[in-house]
Amino acid sequence: MERSSHPRRPRRFLAAAAVAAVCLPTIVVAKQAPEDLLKGRVILSDKPIPTSWSSVGSYVAQLKAMNKSTLWYDKKTGKAKVSYAAFFPQPINDVQVMLVLYDITGGAHQQKMSSENFMNRGDRALFNTVTLDKEDLDGNKKYLFAIEYRHRIIASTQFTLRMEGPHYSGQVSFTDEETKK
Repeated sequence: MERSSHPRRPRRFLAAAAVAAVCLPTIVVAKQAPEDLLKGRVILSDKPIPTSWSSVGSYVAQLKAMNKSTLWYDKKTGKAKVSYAAFFPQPINDVQVMLVLYDITGGAHQQKMSSENFMNRGDRALFNTVTLDKEDLDGNKKYLFAIEYRHRIIASTQFTLRMEGPHYSGQVSFTDEETKK
């Protein structure tokens, strides 16, 4: 009786399919860009955000580690310099988007600030820096940092903006006139 080679073919096919199933997700992930993994998010930092990378996975991990949910005003200047990277789900077919800050403390959505940002048509990411001033934005409140395109939020994050309050010594001084009253 002659043995057929057919039973081995399914085994080879199954082995090849198993190898492809293990390797294929790695290949697909390797072709993704940071915009795919961070779409709809804004990364905020008090340090400059890198704009180049050797590995997408390590770059995304680095950005997530840099992300700040609390920012502080400088004690002397009353300003906070914020670097940000915004990642969009789709390419933007325009050269302008809006940065809008909403005060969301206590559940309200009150617009506090907006500014135009310019970029290249078709971009899916925006890297920029903005300086926040305590004259414009109150400290110790929660804000929504949103990038809008045609009045629709395409990337956002929430953060708390802190400022140091006044320091009191606990000592009170009264003049002689005040003590007689």
